[in-house]
Amino acid sequence: MSRKPNLGDNSFASSRRSFLKAALMAGVGGAAVMGMSSILPARALAADGAPAGTLTYGNAEPPTSNYWDPAAGFGLVDEQVASLVHDTLLAFDDAGKVQPSVATAWELKSPTTVALTLRSDVKFHDGKPVTAEDIKATIDRLGEGKLAQSMVVVPGIKVNIASPTSIEVVSPQPFGVILNALAFIKILPKANIDNPDNFKKGALGSGPYKFVSYSGNDVVLEANPDHWAGAPKIKTVTFRYIEDAQARINALLSGQVDILTRVSSEDLARVEGNDTFIVNRQSPPAQIVAIYQHNGPLGDVKLRQAVAHAINREAIAKSLMRGANSVGFSSLPTNSPFYTPLEPKFEYDLEKAKALLAESSHAGGVTLRMSTSTLVPNQIEIDQVIAASLQQIGINVEVERLEVGAFRSSYNTYDINLNTLAIFNNDPDFVLGFYVGGTGEAVFHFKDAKYEELHAAQRAATPDKRAEAVTAAASYLWENQVTLYLSDEVWHFIVNKRVHDYVRAPLVGENLLAKVSVAS
Repeated sequence: MSRKPNLGDNSFASSRRSFLKAALMAGVGGAAVMGMSSILPARALAADGAPAGTLTYGNAEPPTSNYWDPAAGFGLVDEQVASLVHDTLLAFDDAGKVQPSVATAWELKSPTTVALTLRSDVKFHDGKPVTAEDIKATIDRLGEGKLAQSMVVVPGIKVNIASPTSIEVVSPQPFGVILNALAFIKILPKANIDNPDNFKKGALGSGPYKFVSYSGNDVVLEANPDHWAGAPKIKTVTFRYIEDAQARINALLSGQVDILTRVSSEDLARVEGNDTFIVNRQSPPAQIVAIYQHNGPLGDVKLRQAVAHAINREAIAKSLMRGANSVGFSSLPTNSPFYTPLEPKFEYDLEKAKALLAESSHAGGVTLRMSTSTLVPNQIEIDQVIAASLQQIGINVEVERLEVGAFRSSYNTYDINLNTLAIFNNDPDFVLGFYVGGTGEAVFHFKDAKYEELHAAQRAATPDKRAEAVTAAASYLWENQVTLYLSDEVWHFIVNKRVHDYVRAPLVGENLLAKVSVAS
């Protein structure tokens, strides 16, 4: 059995709960912002150029927990906060390209080694310098394979320190996406890694924003005027959890929040023709999926394939997603690197579905338990369609509605649940990695030696063989319908025009927010 993830000194049980709350709930942002009006009010900046003004997000989910270790999970709010509070060695620009950050230069010395030159003027928010020892501690513990985000690196990866401003990141095997990983991993103080209870006190990093508080439904950040790249333009940023969808859109319309994240089709309809707002439409590498737990009835591949044929994915995308979502034929999103349509297509075909059900170990029928919430836009409606579709072939679905927090902490106790599976680091390795080792077991109750071989092969493949290796791994997931891949997820953000120059990185978080300003 693979060693399972944990959170520092906490028990695996605690780790599992924390990871399960976060691992598949991550948000991903895209690059393109729809055109802004050319007539906008003046930006709110202090006379001396200091950060000024406030920005409030309206989110459909809270932070995963008050344990502020960015390596411990993948929640949307957690990543929003982490991307602003923490620096990374490298960084993604608004086109998803790797750029310098805390590392000013790098050299791929071999398929297993990258050498990096570090800035000497980076400080944590408590005033202590960011050192090579901090970076080593950050990466070395991921290489131990105990944390949720250990999946972004090769087990056993380590840092060798050549000097205070020179390090080598060394992988025990070829790791073709190492630069993407280094643009995602958040640099942490070694003192917090050595004393994990410090993560309960708040997020401590060296990024453009400082963690202030998490109270009630609000996570509050404040500009770091001493950031090495310069102070951000906005003084205070708040991420506000508003569970009720109606309350969220009302908060936007009344000016209580400035940006509404991951909105539903109903929300979009409420702002049509309203020139106070801009709709930011993004096409991130993300899929809406129905997660299967493989320790129950859906451990039977014939049953999973029957379900795939019973669901009219195209109709769901057209009706409930307003035609915005692409329906692909792969375990990878259609806009992710190396996407290619795969066979069989698992098209909507009730007769095939009934035949596969008859071949399964549940030929006499089966009952599946599904939980639903409001985490994914139009989630309740999609779940209702799935349940009705499966009942047509003799599969009964019991649907239980939960509030978002309960949904995220207990979904692995249900047979099937709707979620988003997203690429965080600009490479399909990220989403393929959900199904291996402790992560696969924790998230899906899934462990498959053949797939783990295929996953390792695509990581180690040379550039000329990478596409073939990625396709082989994706094909295995698709042919076996390890989960139900419904459609790509197009993210819609509704932005008040008082927010200027708002743009998201095409991947995760809000790391480009330092360039954004707000009107008074």
